[in-house]
Amino acid sequence: MTDIKKLLKEAEKKLVTSDAPDVDAYEIFKFVTGLGRTDILMNPCAEISEKKLNEFSSLIEKRSTGYPLQYILGEWDFYGFRFIVREGVLIPRNETEQIADEACRFLKGKKDKVVFDLCAGSGCIGLSVAANNPDCKVYLADISVYALECSDRNRKIIAPDNAKIVPFNIFDGFEKSSLPRPDVILCNPPYVTREEFETLQTEIFYEPENAIVCEGDGLDFYRCLAEKWLPYLNDRGFFMFESGEGQPEKIAEIINNSADSVFYTECCDDIYGVCRFVKGGKTDVI
Repeated sequence: MTDIKKLLKEAEKKLVTSDAPDVDAYEIFKFVTGLGRTDILMNPCAEISEKKLNEFSSLIEKRSTGYPLQYILGEWDFYGFRFIVREGVLIPRNETEQIADEACRFLKGKKDKVVFDLCAGSGCIGLSVAANNPDCKVYLADISVYALECSDRNRKIIAPDNAKIVPFNIFDGFEKSSLPRPDVILCNPPYVTREEFETLQTEIFYEPENAIVCEGDGLDFYRCLAEKWLPYLNDRGFFMFESGEGQPEKIAEIINNSADSVFYTECCDDIYGVCRFVKGGKTDVI
């Protein structure tokens, strides 16, 4: 028999680098054994095989090195959906849900709209929008083979009917994409500078660097979006981009100075009170 509470407490002590060692220990235990909180409460000294105990111990050790919990579990929740995640693909973050939420709010009551999720990664943004707006068509573009494979697996589960995965380098621009003109453009591109990257927490270094780091000042993807994508946004369209702390105002300036069309832009905070997003639209009247 195994004293599960004692086992979890001992595991927590090993997770000194974790922000939430109790959560990590429980999630890994549940992943290995299939036993949830109710099971533990009902049978706190359940019989667990030596094989599973060894696997649990091994994964706790792996997590103690900073290896992301999401990669251990192989999936993660985002906007009410369970997404497959794997090495080579950026891990979905809670704050990014705001992009999906704003897009769904814009699309509410609308039909036959075209949505782009550029630098789509796991597909968490675009597929969440697609699943909540079945009358819209969502295109998810990325250049990474790992991301394309992962997002397509998620597509088949979450939004098989109205989402399409597109292998494409966004720096080639809309005109070379063969895509229909969009009503919504969403993007969470790489925006961390090389200098900033070197100072980040250990977990980040296990994620794909090319999905995080943008060389130079970190703003090249936004210049590309402003020059090669936003001008093709349909009238009364909507866009929203995620960025780093201190970047939104600069991005809004890039959009207002670079785009051929007239845009209104707004910088807004994430759920933690950090100014992280730039959103806006295309209109004939400001």
